[in-house]
Amino acid sequence: MVLSIMGLSINNYIFKGYVSHYRFQPKVHKFKYRVFKLFMNLEQLEELKNKSIFFSLNKFNLFSFYYKDHTEKPYNNPINWVKNIFLSKNLYKKNDKIYILCYPRILGYVFNPLTTYFCIGDKDEIKAIIYEVHNTFKDRHYYLTKYNAKNEIAEKKFHVSPFFKIEGEYEFATRLNNNSLKVEIKYSKNENNKNISLLNAVFYGKKTKFNNTNILIYFFTYPLMTIKIIYSIHLQAFFLWIKGIKFFNRPIPKINTISLSKTLINSDNENDK
Repeated sequence: MVLSIMGLSINNYIFKGYVSHYRFQPKVHKFKYRVFKLFMNLEQLEELKNKSIFFSLNKFNLFSFYYKDHTEKPYNNPINWVKNIFLSKNLYKKNDKIYILCYPRILGYVFNPLTTYFCIGDKDEIKAIIYEVHNTFKDRHYYLTKYNAKNEIAEKKFHVSPFFKIEGEYEFATRLNNNSLKVEIKYSKNENNKNISLLNAVFYGKKTKFNNTNILIYFFTYPLMTIKIIYSIHLQAFFLWIKGIKFFNRPIPKINTISLSKTLINSDNENDK
């Protein structure tokens, strides 16, 4: 599937909307919160910083973006690291653009449960996506997917919620158009030859301009949003514990922090023949 998105080569956006979780097993549990995310071309971060008095790069401000939140030492712009991941599977070409979808630091604090990186071709088509998953233990894991007409599927390899085992698989469904963006992750497992839905997680947002006016509006209409995110994660965990859902301890993280979608694994297998 080739998805053309007009204007992405020029503009950066703020997507305002909501995040929702619907847990199917072992007991139903759901929630929905109003949030917003920044959608930025990683090559234009300096330009964004210079245009806005309320947005900073690696410095305290109302909104800020810190390299160290998205990469390892020496904490440079994550664009080269992300490019190398895409290049490892021949998913990036010279004129492609790399966009990031994430929460900003607000008054110096952020926790991003999910950061999404887009590789967008010179015809404004999405070519590949990296889903960067964080847990509250400061671990992170990356799921590299090729973008096509069918949703991408990857085996779960990372401890996120202590109320789920590391088993089953994720189905990634991301849709981006001129007005809105939706990132949906469907988590399921196979049991007795039946597919059992465990969780659906969704971020949906409508496109708004990245400018000083909107930064001020969102700062006051979503007060301390990033603190509320980490608070809500622990609050929902408490509700699950109250419901008697089994708790699983965090295992030792694996050294390999990058997993491939089944499409890319199958492609590797074909190339090895």
